Amino acid sequence: MTASAISIESVTKSFHTETVLRDIELEVEDGEFCVVLGPSGCGKSTLLKCIAGLIESDAGTITLSGRDTASMSVQDRNLGYVFQEFEETLFPHKTVAENIAFGLEQGEKERSESEIETTIDEMLALLAIEETRDDLPGSLSGGQQQRVELARQLSRECEVMLFDDPLADLDYKLQKRMELEMRSLHSTFESTFLYITHNQDQALKLADKLVVMNEGMIEQVGTPETVYHNPQTAFVCRFVGDSNALVTDGKPTAVDDGVIEVSTEIGPIMATAQNGAEKEEGMVIVRPEAVSLATDDCDVTVTGVLEGQTYTGETTEFAISLDGLDRDFYVVAPNNPDIGAVGESIELGWDVDDALYFDKLSVTDTVTTADLIDE
Repeated sequence: MTASAISIESVTKSFHTETVLRDIELEVEDGEFCVVLGPSGCGKSTLLKCIAGLIESDAGTITLSGRDTASMSVQDRNLGYVFQEFEETLFPHKTVAENIAFGLEQGEKERSESEIETTIDEMLALLAIEETRDDLPGSLSGGQQQRVELARQLSRECEVMLFDDPLADLDYKLQKRMELEMRSLHSTFESTFLYITHNQDQALKLADKLVVMNEGMIEQVGTPETVYHNPQTAFVCRFVGDSNALVTDGKPTAVDDGVIEVSTEIGPIMATAQNGAEKEEGMVIVRPEAVSLATDDCDVTVTGVLEGQTYTGETTEFAISLDGLDRDFYVVAPNNPDIGAVGESIELGWDVDDALYFDKLSVTDTVTTADLIDE
């Protein structure tokens, strides 16, 4: 059986009295594009640094292709590492070509001078920055600087590449372009990519495997489709994608196989039990795109008042107030349908399968319904 590219078993890390990683278990297979997603401070960067050897974990085991990293130096691990603060990793006194050459010269593979020059040209062409070859980093734009750092790390031909939210500081359009390039680069190099971000849209677009973290623990691991459509906790459902949350009061009543009736802020409704139905307080979550403005065939229907709408080009988001709810309830519909004027009454509905009831809010024991409402 082939060993995983990265295997993490029971890894724990604390700084002073704060536990940052709690018994992390994760397998990243050879050639996967694995994205770790979570809010700021959840332990993503610490996990990456433990893998790279920049931080030593307190307990647990990290192996790279079956090799225990406990006695391996940072250099011995032979990992590519692209930081978020990529400007600080480039040598300001070296040209772009010299920066990339430095990465090649530090690698395990010995290359002749002509091989190094050929590789530099190939990488610059691949990332469409040939014109920057003789420039100093300080004269480049943020996007160009980042491509130089990508070129320097990718040219080393490491089997595993670690990315610490490298697109976070780029403007919106450049982020979108670089997302496409990241997928293309992964396909070209066939390396294992482990990429961390707090950007849910980016995570869903890039990942083969998606890992959702919260408070130093892993909430769920799966494909982007599985995590989005079949979240295992309320935290995952709230963090990955947009959602409407309704706090419940009282133990649910079983209606059918997996279907329950539960009292919520907007009254009793039916929902699908996602991870149990035993507690007095839980949460029902409905995706805005699952809410229909044509309610004839809906399992659940409610009446509200249209408070506003936002047209985005492909869809329109409607904000609706519901009796008993102190926050807007959102509906996302294709195109720009005319459903009436602001202040008018409106009917909306959804199917039981689209209303997910969560008895378990999170894998942590500290997350409350109030925390999730504030998400």
